[in-house]
Amino acid sequence: MVGNMLVPTRTFDDRPLSALKDSGWSFVQDVTELSDNKFADSYRDAMRPVILRGGCSAWKACKLWSPHYFEKVAGSVTVPVKTLKNSEINVSSWELAEYARFVKDSQPCEGGDSTATPYCHDIPLLGLIEGLAEDCQPFPADFLSPSYRRHWWHYSQFFMGPAGAVTPLHFDTLLSHNLFFQIFGAKQFTILPPSQTIHCGRRGWRWFDVDPEQPDYVRFPEYKRTTPTVITVNAGDILYMPPGTLHHVRSLSTSISFAIDFHTKQSVLDALEQSNEGMPNEVIYYNAIAALSVISGISESITFPLYRPYLSYVS
Repeated sequence: MVGNMLVPTRTFDDRPLSALKDSGWSFVQDVTELSDNKFADSYRDAMRPVILRGGCSAWKACKLWSPHYFEKVAGSVTVPVKTLKNSEINVSSWELAEYARFVKDSQPCEGGDSTATPYCHDIPLLGLIEGLAEDCQPFPADFLSPSYRRHWWHYSQFFMGPAGAVTPLHFDTLLSHNLFFQIFGAKQFTILPPSQTIHCGRRGWRWFDVDPEQPDYVRFPEYKRTTPTVITVNAGDILYMPPGTLHHVRSLSTSISFAIDFHTKQSVLDALEQSNEGMPNEVIYYNAIAALSVISGISESITFPLYRPYLSYVS
């Protein structure tokens, strides 16, 4: 059953799949039910964003996970914590228990630089503590490409942070599909289609200088031509974003979530086509490894050890 659409000013056309990476869209479809086939045909393979409300709300994770929970079950695990200062990412090591206490004691950032808030994100925690995957059942493995399904938790990246933590506007570095699971708290996503990257003050490979929450139209007059969608992702929701989707993310409360970046045959071919457009060598390498898996069918036992460093890659 399909719910309301957000800002429905434009829809996809019927161009071939290979051309969809340049298509424009300006809404996220909002649904409460979604079969595997419907997801694959109407969203993943059509490269259309969708939010599945309550899609993982029955999981034990949505009842158990909290900063206090991770302080208890994984407190001695050392994790990288990132801060962004002067457009540079700084990484420091924290025990997860120490960081969980920091999150519990944090107050929302008001008036300061929320990007400088220490943020524990993009870490392969479910792969380090595999019992956590048991809290995420039934998992919609068929939403993923076949080569990711058997050990889906190996490919996941975990996020925990306080209210006010912000990830500036960017796209996922491999130009992969993104399946995002909100477990605790809520996040606000501002998303834009890949075709609008030219209007957003691109810096380097995947970051953008425009702030969608307070755009500076003097510096970025072209941003007036974009069609951003703002959507709140609540605990128990699943958000799907197609390859190359620009997204700015703000934690509206203390938040815990995880995401899986995955390729299909079409998306990895599209990504490799952009290898000569400023893509870092490391990203080319990880996309080549993904191609060996999703196109050539080479065993996960061979490809995953080569791909594993991507899960901690800072770009």
